[in-house]
Order: sequence, then structure tokens, then C-alpha cells
Amino acid sequence: MAEDGPTGPSYGEIAKKLLDDRLLLTALELHYELVEAGKELPGLREFFSNPSNFEHSSPQNDNISITLSMARSSSQATLDSLEMTRYSEDGDKTVNERVAILEFELRKAKDTINALRTNLTVAAVESEEFAGEDPKITQYDDRIKPHEQRVLNFLVNEYLMQHNYKLTSITFADENENQDFEIWDDVGLNISRPPHLLSLYRDRAKSYLKSDVSCQSEIHDCANIATQIDGDYSDLTKIISQLENDNKNLLSQLQLLNSTKELSDVTPKLCKEKWLRPDKSNKQKVLRNCESSVFHDMLINKCWPDQQLPLMYLDVDLDILSDDGVELNLYPILRILENQRLRNQNDQNILESEKQEDFIILSVLLMHIHPDLLEREKILCSLFNMRKKPNKKERSSIIGGLSWFLKHSNSEFFEKELLPQLWHLLTDKYVEKRLLVAEACSWFSPLISCESRQSLLSVLQQMLIEDTDESVRAATIKSIAINTVYIYDSDKYAQIEELLFIGLKDNLKYIVEITIGVLLPVLAKWAFDKGRLQSNCYMRLMNSLTTQIKNLESQKKSQKTDQLESNCCSMVNAIRSILPYLVLYVASAPECMSLRDEDTPRGELRTGFADICVGLSNPQVFYSDPNNTIGTVMCTFDAVVEDNKITWPRLQWLFECMLPSLIESSSLVSIENQKLLQSLMALFQSFCCGFGSKFTQNKVKPLFVKKIQDLEKSLGKIANALPSMTLLCIYMCSVLAPIEREDRELEATLKKYVCTLPLCGVPINILQFTVSQLALNHQRLHELILSSLWEGVISQKEAVRLAVTELLSSVMPYLSDINITNRIVPALITLSNDSNCDVKIALVPVLGQLMMSTNNKDTIEKCRFQMKSLMDDRTLSDSIVFASELITAFGKLAPKSDQAYREDVMMVQLNMYSGVAVRTSDITRKIELTRVLLDAFSTVLYECTLSPSAITSSLLPSLRCLEELCNINNLSQKELSTMLIKEAESRLPPSQSETGTSSVTQDLKPKMVKMFQSSNIAKQTMFWKKNNHPQ
Repeated sequence: MAEDGPTGPSYGEIAKKLLDDRLLLTALELHYELVEAGKELPGLREFFSNPSNFEHSSPQNDNISITLSMARSSSQATLDSLEMTRYSEDGDKTVNERVAILEFELRKAKDTINALRTNLTVAAVESEEFAGEDPKITQYDDRIKPHEQRVLNFLVNEYLMQHNYKLTSITFADENENQDFEIWDDVGLNISRPPHLLSLYRDRAKSYLKSDVSCQSEIHDCANIATQIDGDYSDLTKIISQLENDNKNLLSQLQLLNSTKELSDVTPKLCKEKWLRPDKSNKQKVLRNCESSVFHDMLINKCWPDQQLPLMYLDVDLDILSDDGVELNLYPILRILENQRLRNQNDQNILESEKQEDFIILSVLLMHIHPDLLEREKILCSLFNMRKKPNKKERSSIIGGLSWFLKHSNSEFFEKELLPQLWHLLTDKYVEKRLLVAEACSWFSPLISCESRQSLLSVLQQMLIEDTDESVRAATIKSIAINTVYIYDSDKYAQIEELLFIGLKDNLKYIVEITIGVLLPVLAKWAFDKGRLQSNCYMRLMNSLTTQIKNLESQKKSQKTDQLESNCCSMVNAIRSILPYLVLYVASAPECMSLRDEDTPRGELRTGFADICVGLSNPQVFYSDPNNTIGTVMCTFDAVVEDNKITWPRLQWLFECMLPSLIESSSLVSIENQKLLQSLMALFQSFCCGFGSKFTQNKVKPLFVKKIQDLEKSLGKIANALPSMTLLCIYMCSVLAPIEREDRELEATLKKYVCTLPLCGVPINILQFTVSQLALNHQRLHELILSSLWEGVISQKEAVRLAVTELLSSVMPYLSDINITNRIVPALITLSNDSNCDVKIALVPVLGQLMMSTNNKDTIEKCRFQMKSLMDDRTLSDSIVFASELITAFGKLAPKSDQAYREDVMMVQLNMYSGVAVRTSDITRKIELTRVLLDAFSTVLYECTLSPSAITSSLLPSLRCLEELCNINNLSQKELSTMLIKEAESRLPPSQSETGTSSVTQDLKPKMVKMFQSSNIAKQTMFWKKNNHPQ
């Protein structure tokens, strides 16, 4: 319905006019149109929902009208005729029946109008015809429309009647009472009658190459075909005559082919054209005998999880018989393809995916039947250049079409036609084109010969080395992995290994992760199957790791340390990721399996090994031996290694070659490279869990003990520099900690080195890292760690007690409240009474950290009491280190403390140290105190809430003193002090900020200077309020 102009009547006026004139059907139609448009009128809704409005809608005589309007009265009721629900028989039985009939007819007319309106609207909007349906559409996502359902019902009933399914037809008609199957017009308006059901099925089953027969005419209108293919071109009228001539030629050829087909039943079978269908005997498809294994399927899913190639599995009948005299005129099709390619290259013209697939299918099939090599090359080039920047779906369609072609072509096509195109696209400026080449190599590999696969590998090698885009390199690595699965020649192993290390040395972490996750497991499986896992794969990885760690240690002071450390971590992760291959390679050795016994006990659970047995490194994926299952292999291995005397070459390689090399490389790592150290700890822990606790105790542990003993000997030599003790951390965290039977050994070792390493001058950070990793990863060891640290708390050596104070700080974040209350707090109280000042100073940040991390009020009170005792300690009053630690601790603790403690204790103490900074004559102390005080005041001011009295009495006087100190000594914190003063003044009410602060400052300044000139004042308690104790 067309919209009215601004001056036209409204819908309400139109509706009122129709109702007044009793044009009810027209009003009903208007009502439904407005409802569908979302503009329903309440008046129309109320009118049609009231049945009384229709009593006068049918023509009646005056007598009936008068009778309807008269009030009814009951007759003299008798016992025989009395009914409660009936009106008097004197009234209107005849009239009631007439009214009921008219209401029924009105409802039926309304339903008919509604059905006709729906059918007419749908048919008018969609204007669909059955003859123009696309034969490639095989599924429908939309719900069936009413007119479609009625058409299908009619065709189904017609089919049942024609084939003598009479009972079924009767039942079907009964279930569709609202449709008259005798009359086609009952289906709807503007709907042409389609062919019968069998004809529709036969048309649907025809090949994609054959045109559908129109239901309106026997010969397609050439203009319609041209419009369908090239509708956007303005010069279509100039080529209609040419298309008509081409169409006539094609029709004549089709008639000749059909006549040849009809004679095929009575004549000998004709020879196929060589260019129409290649002879199967000439195909040189030498594919690897690779069963559809779980490993191969998982590799494809891991590389291309979302990529599907529907065109690769086209069901096309190519067995077309042809006479030698038939000459196909392919020029018009070539013209169409060229025009379509030019349209596709325009990025602004986005075609439907179905049309793009049509273009690809037509191009591929035309290449298949075209006899001219040059024309095939043009079509292939046109296919690759279909889009300047093909997206993922378009690339999949192109690859799928070419893969189908490879399946039905000989090997010469790849070498002479397809491969040159791939080489040409390597230098294309668009990343999407290069991605097309990299992705295509994955799918082409299983369809070509071994010689051709080597050429494909050369293409991938050049892309991996030269391409600058990370997405192209990532796709290239995936394609190399898939190609490797189909390589026969063991001599190519070295080439794949080189490509692996190119990926591992990439500067982008994303590329390295893909290399480790995809290409490395494929290479490891190849080496596993060929018996070269240790001699080739692992030896190359370990040699590379050793070289990189040495480079890292030699360039500690360079700016490339982070990148070098990242490269080392990647190499360690690579070695760790294929440990499942190594475990099964050693355990499944013939020498070990020959000792298998039927009474072999169950092997131990390898719970710490499951996190790397995933994906392509899952033993259930890469290992398949029908004679020996994985469980049998590991149970036999555990039983054999329990006897320390039995060995075999693969096992011997572990403790003679691999472990000594890894231990030696680990001993070179510095504690500053904590990422690398954590990677090595994970590697050794996975190694020990994979080979089992028995192998660890018998073979791994002795190697570590021997190396650590050598390091202890070097500590005793004064002439030698201190060695790195990171191996000690790996030994305790990765070798001893995972085995519960080694808990006593671990406790003894930890106590030993807690009490000895501080005396040797070894930095405490190695022990801090060790205890923190033990507490983080092994909750069952918390009691063991605290027992070991308590030995240090009660040690007679001051250096040991000082070291333990810092170790307690490292382990506290991972402990429970019970352990903190029962073990940590007593240790801190003991250390706070230490006679050594350095121990007390080191205790300040530990107390501050504990107060910030716990919510236990009793623990907080005890820490505050110990902090107060340290502030009252006269032995620490002149220590600048103690002052710095205390100020820093207060700055961190202020946001976590309650306001009373913050203002009555912290601010007073910070104010006192501001005066110390002014009074001291040592410029170094001035600078250090000013720095830490301003940092603390910044935290207090910006992250805490202060009362106006605290700002005026403590904060502002201290900041003004520090500002004057910065101005006098020209310190770099001058701007910061000024900014803090302005911020503090802005927090005050206007009356106090203008007058109060200046007067207070002027009054306090001379008093503070005079007070600090006396020598016998108790500086730590001078600002404490009377009768006010900290909480």
C-alpha cells in the first residue's frame, strides 16, 4: 500500500469511512494490511472482534429485522416443554438458524480472503517460478511458506492418484480439509502450475553442467541467459547477436551428442577423447601408503580446523562419449569466464558465494576438457587471479576446485602448469595471494607424486625463508608439516630438520609456538618410526640449546638478553613437548620388551606427565603397536628399570649423553634469568615424571648429586668466582619434590643449604626462588619448608638469621592463615629480639608485608606491637637504612591500614623523619630521606583518606619542610614537593586552606628546628599523642 502524502486522509479516517458505508470486507483487508505493517488501528480491532457488529451485514427482510430487534418473551412453560437454555418456541427459531448460517459464511469468507491475500502477497513479492530454481540448492533454512505448502500438497496428491495410491490419497485429502485438490486455482493467485512431481525430480537429478528446462518455454531466451551472467554491463545489447549465434552452435552440438548417445546401445563403444577424460592407465598418482590414521586426521584438524573444501568432492559425470567429428566451440565460454574474472577483480563488486563457486567449477571443468595447453594456462591464471585479495572462504573454494582437478589429471599438469603458477605467486604483493599458495600446498601434497612433492617443498622453503608476513610463515609451517607426513625418502629428513630450526629461531613467539605444536611432533614421529629420535632429533635440539645458553651468558650486559633468553626458553619447551616420544622410544626398545613377563605388576601413575601428552604428542595418537599396548610397555619398563643393573643402548643414551648435557647447560644459567630457569625446572620435572620415580632415584638423582658436590667444592676455593647455584633449585624442585618418598631427603637438603650458603657469600636470591617455587607448587611441603626455615631462625650465625628473615618474606604469600599464625609470627617475634641490628632492619619490610596480606586482627596487632618496639629501639635511631625501610613500609602499608593508625602513628612518624631530613648535615642522607618521604607522602595523599586536622598538623608542615629542603639543595624532587603541597591544600575547606595552613606552618617551623637542636630528646616518641596507643 502506497504511503499517503502529508495532506491525505489518515488511516483512521479511511477506516471510519469504510465502516460507515458498510464496506466490511474492504475494511477487513485494510485491518490485516495495517497489522502486518505494524500500524494496527484500535478501532478496527475492536470492531472486528465484536460479533454483534455483523448481525446486519447480510441482507434480510424487514420482518426479520423487526423480529431480531423485538424483545423475546417466554411462553407458558409446561413440564414437558420446560428447558432452561432455550428461548420460547413462539420466537425466532427460523431466524436464529438464518443468523447462524450467515455468521458461518462470513467466517468462511474471511478465512478465504486471508488465505488469498497471503498467497497473493507472497507470490507478488517473491515472483518465484519453479523453472528458475537453482539445482545446486540442496537444503533450506527458511520455514515453508503457505503457498509453497499448498503447491506441494497438490503435487503430492496428484502423484498419489496417478500411481494408484488411492487410500493414501484419501487419507492425505482428509488431513488437508482446507484445500480443494480438484481445482488448481485453490492453491493461490498468480501461481503458475508446475510440472508433475516426477518431472521435477528428474530435472533436479541432472548434472550441474546441463541447463534446466524452463516450464514456460522449450528454448531459453538468450537475453535472459546473458542478463543472468552479465546483467551489470551496459553494452549487453551489442553482443546479443553474437550470443545467439553461439547458442545455435551449442544446440547443434548438443543434438549431435544426444544422437550419438542414443546409438550407443546398439553400436560398439566409442573411444573417449584423450582431452575429455584422461586415461586412468596414464595417471601417475604415487601416493604415500598412509592409512587414515588418528595422527593424520588430528594434524589436519590442528592445522586447518575451520577450512572445508566442498568443491574437492564434486560429483561430476565425465564419462561423455564423443565422436571424432565433433568439435566443441569453447570460445564463447572462454569469453564469459574472462568477463567474469574482470568483474571479480573489482573489490567493490562482491559476488554471492554461489556465483563464485560456479565460476570456479566452470573454470576447472573447462581446463579438464580443453585440448589447448595455452588456453588451459590462461584459465588457470584467471582462476588464481579471480580476486585481488581472496578471503578465507574464496581461497578454500579455489583450492578445492584445483584439488578436484588434480585428482582427475595426470602428473604433467602439476609440473608443467600448476607449479609455475605457484612460483609466480610467491612474489605477489598481496598477502592473501601468498596465503593461497601456502594453504594450497597442504591439500595438493597427497594428490601428487613424490617427485612433485619435492618441488612443492622447495616452494614452501623459499616462502618460510623470504616472506615477511607472519601469517604466511605460519601457514607455510603447517603445510611443511602436512607435506612431511607424505614423504618417503629418509634422505629428506635433514631438509625438514633445517626448516624446523628456521621456524624455532623466528623472532615472533607465535611462529615458534606453531613450529613446536605442529612441525616438531611430525618430525619426531618420523624419527620415532625410523629409529632416529635420539641420534638426530634430540641431539640437534640439545646442541642448539647448549649453544644458545652459552651465548646468553656471554652477552649478559647487552640489550639483546631478553630475546636470547626467549630463544632459550623456546628450545627448552621444544625438548619438553616431545618427551612422550622419547619415553616410549626408550621403553618400547626390543631389549626391554624381550624381558616382558605375564606377571609384571602395574606401573606407577605418571600424573605430572599428562599436561604434555596432548595433541600430536599424545601416545594414543602417535604410537600404535598391536602386540604391545602403551600400558604393557610402561609396566614392563618400570619393572625392568627397578633392577639398576639392566640397561640397553637407548636407556644408556639418557644417562650418558642427554642428562649430563642438560645438567651442564643448566648449571650455566644465572638466577637473573628466571623465565629460563622455570622452563628448565618444568623440563626436568616432566622428564622425571615421564620415566618414573624408580628411574629418577636410580639414574637421575646420582647425576645431580655428583654435579652439586663439584659446585660445593668450588665454593670452598677462595680463588674461584662464585658459581651459579641454580642447579640446586632444579634438583630440589624438579627431582626431589615430586617424589613423596624423597621428602626427608628434601628437608635435609633444604636445611643444609639454608644454614650453609649464607656463610659462603652466595646470594640469597637462589634460596628465595627455591622456597617460593616449592611453596607455590607443592602444598604438602609447607610444613617441611617452615621446619627448615626455623633451623635458620634459631641459628647462632647472624648471616643465617639475616637470610632466613628474607626467606620468610618469600614464602609467606603461599601459606595458610594457620601456618602464618602458628609458625611465621613466632619466628618474626623471635627475630625482632635479635641482637643484630641488620636482622631487625630486615624484619621491617617483612612485618609490613604480613600486615598487608593478612586479615587476622590478632596477627595485625602482634605485628604493630613488634613494629612499635623497633621504632622505640634506640640502637636503630641513627640508622638511615632503618629509617628508609620504615618509611617505605609505611608508604606501602598506609592504604591497607585503618585511619586511626594511619594518622596517629604513621603520619606522626613520617613527620618526625621530615625534621630529621632537615636537621642532618649529610647530603646523602638528606637526598635518601627526601626521596622515600615524598614517595610515602604521595601514596598517603592520593590513595588514603586523611582528616583536615591530620593534613594541617602533620602532612602540610612536613611537605613544606621538604620543599624548602629541595629548594636549598636543588634536588630533583622539587616539582613533586610543590605539587603535593597544592594537592594537600586542595583537600582542605576554603577557610582552612587560606589561613590555617600558613599560620600553622610558621608556628611549627621554628619550634621543630629548636627542638631538633637538643641532643637528649627521644625522637621516636616525641610526636605520640598522650594516652593513645596504636591498635
